Amino acid sequence: MRFWKRDEEEKAESTVESEEPQAGPVRGLGVFAPAGVTSCYPDGEHECKRLAELEAIFIRSKRLESLDDVPYVVNEVRAGNIVLLDISALNNGREQSRLELKRIIERIRGETRCFRADMALVNDNCVIVTPPFVKM
Repeated sequence: MRFWKRDEEEKAESTVESEEPQAGPVRGLGVFAPAGVTSCYPDGEHECKRLAELEAIFIRSKRLESLDDVPYVVNEVRAGNIVLLDISALNNGREQSRLELKRIIERIRGETRCFRADMALVNDNCVIVTPPFVKM
């Protein structure tokens, strides 16, 4: 009986604790809120604006010629854009230009690694660099 009484007391305490006011809806998550959580914005206009921001993705193209092109590529990917790089000028068979191409690609990879960008070789003359939310 003693244990049964203790269980009843614990249940009574837990019901008292659960009667405390619940926190309001999770702000800032909108469409991405967990299931069962209602939005703070009943009209949905705020969610539409946030989705519209996600849709503003551009595909940029750039002809790689030197290390001076690296900041442009990194800034575009950081802004959420996809970048197609034309490497035909540096992939012409000369050893010096091949080393420079390798150095440029490693620099881009190193600077975009912090925000998990992906890189892939499309063909012998084209490399694609994508932000982390784009699946390849």
